[in-house]
Amino acid sequence: MTSKAEFLSNIASRLGRERVTTPPPRTVKGVPDFWRQYSLSLAERVELFGEELEKLGGNAEVYHSLEQLHAGLNQLLDELKPGSIMTWDDDVMQSWQLQSVLAPHHVLVNDGSNFIQAAEQCMIGITGVDYAIANTGTLVLCTNREKMRSASLLPMVHIALVRAEQIKTRMGEVLENFSSFQALDAPSSIHFISGPSRSSDIENDLSIGVHGPVAVHVLVLT
Repeated sequence: MTSKAEFLSNIASRLGRERVTTPPPRTVKGVPDFWRQYSLSLAERVELFGEELEKLGGNAEVYHSLEQLHAGLNQLLDELKPGSIMTWDDDVMQSWQLQSVLAPHHVLVNDGSNFIQAAEQCMIGITGVDYAIANTGTLVLCTNREKMRSASLLPMVHIALVRAEQIKTRMGEVLENFSSFQALDAPSSIHFISGPSRSSDIENDLSIGVHGPVAVHVLVLT
């Protein structure tokens, strides 16, 4: 029986080189300085985020006032014609002043009772975000009892409301903020959402919306 050493030596011989028996020295450990220092302006982050999200199959629209955002959300809801909408809690409704926009619709707000079961029947989930990442087109949601993950996971369509200053250039900037979490205020889960849900588990056939929303719309307020 061929030993492991003989097997690896045979491979190296076939490749025409000496077998390497010690790991090569590493000249860089951790994040390279050039990447740690890489940063974009606010306008550049907003533009890049939209470009990267679009590549992933999502959609981002930029608005320069809350009134414009409300008009854009109204138009989107008119196009989608949802039977029901769910959102996090009253804080999201109030901070984005969504009461008048959502008044014509049947809206489920997290009240802690049978929320998941009701969420399964909602077509649209509207959430805020904690961060967004420009160079990957990613949304970052830190969920807890009030900001349940069901709102971004169970409905067919996820609408995320993002303030421009929440968009970071790269993932490292977001991860650095998580080191300050204490046990009592740590989120129950942290979700990195890069476009609609997609899976190729079955015969490498790409399917959209299998494990989450089939569409992701992001409304950015500058």
